[in-house]
Amino acid sequence: MAESKRLFSSDLGEGLKDLSVSPQNISNSRKGHSGASGINVRGKVLKNVDKKTKPKLSSSKPVSVRPCSNQKTTEDKQAVKSKDRQSRIESSFTPKGYTSRPIVPATKAELLPVAHAMHGEDFAPRVKELFDPESKAALEAIETGIYIGWRCPDFKHDCIRVGRFSKCFCGHLLSEHRKYDGHSFRVPCALGQCECKAFAFVPSRAEEVGEFWLQRRVNFDPSTWRAKCKCKHTHEEHAPNGMKRCRVKGCRCSTFFSNFLCCACDKHWEEHETVFETAEMRKSQGIPYGESYLPFHELPELRNVVLTGKKDDNSLFEELASGPFAIPKDVPSPLALRLSGENQRSHEKHGRSQRF
Repeated sequence: MAESKRLFSSDLGEGLKDLSVSPQNISNSRKGHSGASGINVRGKVLKNVDKKTKPKLSSSKPVSVRPCSNQKTTEDKQAVKSKDRQSRIESSFTPKGYTSRPIVPATKAELLPVAHAMHGEDFAPRVKELFDPESKAALEAIETGIYIGWRCPDFKHDCIRVGRFSKCFCGHLLSEHRKYDGHSFRVPCALGQCECKAFAFVPSRAEEVGEFWLQRRVNFDPSTWRAKCKCKHTHEEHAPNGMKRCRVKGCRCSTFFSNFLCCACDKHWEEHETVFETAEMRKSQGIPYGESYLPFHELPELRNVVLTGKKDDNSLFEELASGPFAIPKDVPSPLALRLSGENQRSHEKHGRSQRF
């Protein structure tokens, strides 16, 4: 799911990417005999048996098994069993006074509770802030029946949902472009002096390309951030049409090649396309629409956080999913029905979408 990857690409996902055990396993791994704490050595949890004895590292060689003696005393048998357990840990350096056991990956890691525990009360507001533009774009799409997405051509999901405040490669917002009429996939800029012939989405926030660490800078101004080409010039310094050559004097860049990756799919900007579709088009292609288009639709708690800022508040979703203003599941909106006639035939003839 694109939203999950974007969440873990943000600062909210730090410390969770390599999490392979559940919170219960984490807490248990830190409990040794007699209340001693455990340590991690090459993926193995080592438990301190004797708190009074300081652990001393053994030789740099891996632990080996000595031949078993013929003595049948209870103490010797226990010593042999202890050495056998240690010998099973390949290439590990076990401190003396510790026993070891492997860390077993959890069958179902509870990542959301761990994220709540790590970030506390700030988790929900920050998640809502991160996905607020997309939730608004999803609600706009559900209301109008026009879905605008940014994704790779072979994807069945959008990397980013595009709304009226999303930015075009020309530097102007979608709301400053002409309205999509269902007859053409090219939506030119409506401002008089702009040369843009077709809206092409470009990330306008550092979080959308995984550069969340910029927010930690004291003097960082999010409004000044721009997506850049490998020539180190911004998209606004490139031509909005054609190959999008750089217009900076002295720069020999003839084509815009992004120096960033989409944090939802790890692919470059030029590998994506901006798609204008109706609900009927998405339904025929097996692409989410209606209430399934909402961010984190499969995860109710995160979906509620994105919509209302509270994981246990599903009031807004209930209004969308039931009642007189319910999201149509099988029937597209009236606007989509008006656009699905001639436009649908043209869509099937010329292809699902046009790449910009």
